[in-house]
Amino acid sequence: MEKYSSKLAAGLVSAAVFIVISPLSAIFAEISPIITSQQIEADWLRQEKLRNISKVSTDGKVKPEQDAIGACDGVKDGKWGFHTENENKPWWQIDLGRRMALDRLVLYNRCDFPERTSRIIVLLSTDGETFRQAYQHDGTAFFGYTDNKPLVINLQNTQSRYVRLQLPQKSYFHLDEVEIYARGSNHNIALGRPATQSSVSQWSKPHFQKQHHNFLRIDEVVRRGLKLAESLQQLGADTAGQIISLKSIAEKTGKLPWDAPENIQRSLYIQARRVVREMALTNPLLDFDKILFVKRAPGTLPHMSDQYYGWWSRPGGGIYLLENFKSEKPRLRCLTESWPAGNFLRPELSYDGTKVLFAYCRYYPHVAGMEKVDKDKLPEDAFYHIFQMSIDGTDIRRLTYGRYDDFDARYLPAETRRHAQSNHDIVFLSTRKGQFVQCSKAGSASTNQATLPDSYVRCGGDNKRPCAVFTLHVMDSNGENLRPISAFENFEWMPSVAHDGNIIYARWDYIDRFNGHFMSLWSTNQHGSNPQLVYGNFTEKPQCIFEARAIPNSHKLIFTASAHHSITGGSLALLDRSRGTEGADPITRLTPDVCFPEAEGWSPTYYANPYPLSEQFYLVTWSDRPLPPHHGSSQVTDARNPVNALGLYLYDSFGNLELLYRDPEISSMYPIPVRRRNKPPVYPDTVDWEGMQEGRFLVLDVYKGLQNQSQASSAIRHGSIKQLRIIGVPPKTQPHMNTPNLGVSKEDPGKFVLGTVPVEKDGSAYFRVPSGIPVFFQALDENGLAVQTMRSLTYVQPGQTLSCIGCHESRDSVPSVTTQPLAVQRKPSKITPGPTGSWPLRFDRLVQPVLDKSCVSCHQPNSSNEIAARLDLSPAKSYENLMSFADKDLEKLAFEKDRSIIGQCTAAQSKLLESLANGKGHEDLQLNDDDFNRLVTWMDVYAQRLGSFSKHQEEQLRELRQKMTALLAE
Repeated sequence: MEKYSSKLAAGLVSAAVFIVISPLSAIFAEISPIITSQQIEADWLRQEKLRNISKVSTDGKVKPEQDAIGACDGVKDGKWGFHTENENKPWWQIDLGRRMALDRLVLYNRCDFPERTSRIIVLLSTDGETFRQAYQHDGTAFFGYTDNKPLVINLQNTQSRYVRLQLPQKSYFHLDEVEIYARGSNHNIALGRPATQSSVSQWSKPHFQKQHHNFLRIDEVVRRGLKLAESLQQLGADTAGQIISLKSIAEKTGKLPWDAPENIQRSLYIQARRVVREMALTNPLLDFDKILFVKRAPGTLPHMSDQYYGWWSRPGGGIYLLENFKSEKPRLRCLTESWPAGNFLRPELSYDGTKVLFAYCRYYPHVAGMEKVDKDKLPEDAFYHIFQMSIDGTDIRRLTYGRYDDFDARYLPAETRRHAQSNHDIVFLSTRKGQFVQCSKAGSASTNQATLPDSYVRCGGDNKRPCAVFTLHVMDSNGENLRPISAFENFEWMPSVAHDGNIIYARWDYIDRFNGHFMSLWSTNQHGSNPQLVYGNFTEKPQCIFEARAIPNSHKLIFTASAHHSITGGSLALLDRSRGTEGADPITRLTPDVCFPEAEGWSPTYYANPYPLSEQFYLVTWSDRPLPPHHGSSQVTDARNPVNALGLYLYDSFGNLELLYRDPEISSMYPIPVRRRNKPPVYPDTVDWEGMQEGRFLVLDVYKGLQNQSQASSAIRHGSIKQLRIIGVPPKTQPHMNTPNLGVSKEDPGKFVLGTVPVEKDGSAYFRVPSGIPVFFQALDENGLAVQTMRSLTYVQPGQTLSCIGCHESRDSVPSVTTQPLAVQRKPSKITPGPTGSWPLRFDRLVQPVLDKSCVSCHQPNSSNEIAARLDLSPAKSYENLMSFADKDLEKLAFEKDRSIIGQCTAAQSKLLESLANGKGHEDLQLNDDDFNRLVTWMDVYAQRLGSFSKHQEEQLRELRQKMTALLAE
């Protein structure tokens, strides 16, 4: 407590106020009632109204069931509610739930193509198998919305459960709305009922089914409950009595008339939900009595990145224990009752269940409106910092300090021995990466003594909304021995520890490609070496793979499919990496009632914070409101961004959702069972943090992947790759969106060319590189032209050797080396630096000297050659004119692309290079090797004007080059 008490007085609040607090009995004061039967029943009915029963397609495509319900959603606007393909005898069909006497159909047509349905047929069925024709229209066009004259079809009290509408000819089929009325009623019984259709078209879209008056899905509750009963029996629970009760309720429900009074329906519905809840809370996997969780309000700037900055926080809440949650009288205990108003974030429980890690920032009302780049003007405790305390709320210790956001702390199984004591390492996220060109332990340690500037995302922000990059760091459990275990250039999110001891996390991998949807899942070992993709490098749906956790007794992961432009939340999904690393195949949607937000649409509800008990059962949070919208740099503080959207629930894969706790005033989040858990294996720390700041890369065979994936394999013949070019990526140093403009996309990463290393005849390469610098590689042919380029980043830690099988090989492949690669039979290669002007990268020093020497004499406004004068290559105009050459050919080639295609790199395809080096020359122009290398290097490094974000960063890169002289062959 000494360190906590002394520093708290200077940093957060006075120790006397913060530590000498009310007696423990006040901290643990019971709040009563915690949850009532009325609250539970109200939540059931709220779920019934909001949880969509239209399931989302697993391949991301619109399903017939999703499009079809657009005709029974109560929306009438004269447009199409559903839309089939152009096919023979297309149809649409609805299931009314049970057989009943039907009085009439009322059809509202699509009003701009009414003639297509002029011969519409009505078919009825009691079993969904055998249909009989009840009506065919006479060929006259009908409308509905525009003239208030829908087509009314008298069904004369015919008994039916299924209604099918069909066209007799080949056509598109579409209607605006279908209403169905039973005998003696004016209530539209089609509202909210499941529907389907014969096909979907390019105009089909998912609709979200709304529940309407006088219709409770008792049969769905029974169906889900019986599935739960079967699963619990396999776990050893006795559910025989509940099965009998559910079947009895189902029998009574089946005998109800269609217009049974709401109170009768409600009574049976509540009975069924009570039976299901009783079963759910006897689950043998609930072998704990306490749940640790947080009450908090989401931040005022809804975005996947901004949500974790202290300056956007809102006050209220704290760290809580929900005790005896399975009983009729659960208790609630606040562990942080006397803390100053602030915001608490993403806790973690130690492996023995005795200690809690969490982040906290104090709330200052004025901070959100301030310019925030000058951090010294902000209160130090307005940033999130990491704390640790015992599970009873005592032994509080602050672990991080300074004007940096530190959060998402997770206990690692690894231990570090310092001062004759054993400390468990803690991995966490932090903005301490800052503007270091080379990440190192010394750099991270310096953040404890000074307020250093942040690095920023490239595609957003300004002085009031600086988007500071946060990445993975590690420290001892006493807050010492801080070091960066990631050198990644951009954001990383939500680490957790997998069964094998690796850290899994998300990272935003938009390197020379679109920024929208590449928040993929990665892993690294406990000390930060060997960063590897787990899933989603090219996958667009979902956009963000957040909150990934390993599932007990399973090789699968659970994650939250989240949105780019909102807070964390969305649909829950299982990832089975044995089924692939991209696309829909490895994914099973656990909550198909919610689409992947932003990538597929926006649902009226969302899930978050899944904690797996098994592949079937989870603690989760559920919101009965939609995700809050993002509005650039504007705060959202109205009802669209409520402070109280989320509650704690028990969820299962059959669709049962049982409320455990909900505070009507503020969200409850991040549920964690309070119990011991198995500790993953510990990896030895082989990183030489204090040693030479360099490492090595070993590529076994660059042709693994190049030959297999090439569209023209003959062009990637064995022996054709001669070198690898190494490009470093420095951090962005300005907070303003797309400023400065480095290249053609305006959000290009910074770049500097370290140089090239040789590739041996067998395709192997072995070379030294500086540690702590994010780099990517290009495979070069005998002319120095890039054949393939990474659109991701990698790095090594001090003293580490990182190996890969090939170049763009399958990530699931294994080495097939039977002989020692040629490259490892010698010392690792030094790097041959690139041409002058490539480190730091500057067009005016890399390319303009070639133009001045060989081109400007003709290509300038005063030239006697009128044709040449049209292409001004003098320093003031040369960059823009080269990018515009041949109908902006180079600009199109260099612009961001979601993936690199082998053999289709910029210089090799450039019409500009072809005109200069096609063998015939350009006006007798002869490029020497250095000139050619300069042009090719510039084009293949995406033809940027600049590679760094400031004069100061350029100087840092020059200093780095001097520092790394021992690694360079010059």
